[in-house]
Amino acid sequence: MAGWSLLPAFEWLQHTDLAETIRHSAALIATLEIVHLLGLTLLLGTIMMIDFTLLGWGIGRFPASKIAIELNGWTVAGLAIMLISGPLILISEAVKCYRSPAFWIKMTLLALAIAYHFTIHRKAVLAEPALRGNVKLAASVSLALWIAVALAGKGIAIFQSS
Repeated sequence: MAGWSLLPAFEWLQHTDLAETIRHSAALIATLEIVHLLGLTLLLGTIMMIDFTLLGWGIGRFPASKIAIELNGWTVAGLAIMLISGPLILISEAVKCYRSPAFWIKMTLLALAIAYHFTIHRKAVLAEPALRGNVKLAASVSLALWIAVALAGKGIAIFQSS
């Protein structure tokens, strides 16, 4: 469909009462950004513990599969915090995000990272140590995806268009 655009939806989101409230409160914006970063820290911290273990740099006395099972709740909590706080940050500046290539890159990478984490990565982690070579690749791809998500998120702030 030529000419089809999400811009009207982003404009509508930005003008909702909730978006207006967030946008006009420096304290609320700062709080949401802090919560979002805490969620990212929780998510990336747990994933890094698992992936570094798979790569041979982590907690060597425990298999990555055991660490992953123990940390799963924390990993999911970090992701949930980000998936709740992120859209609230988004709606406060929806049109700027819509116009930012970094936003679309982040959303694409986020979708890929989540899909990868709950499919290929999870299978490799739970099969470890049986698949020694494959788990190193799985860990490397996982780290690359999640770090790319974080960097693209930072890119939204750095490369904002008016």
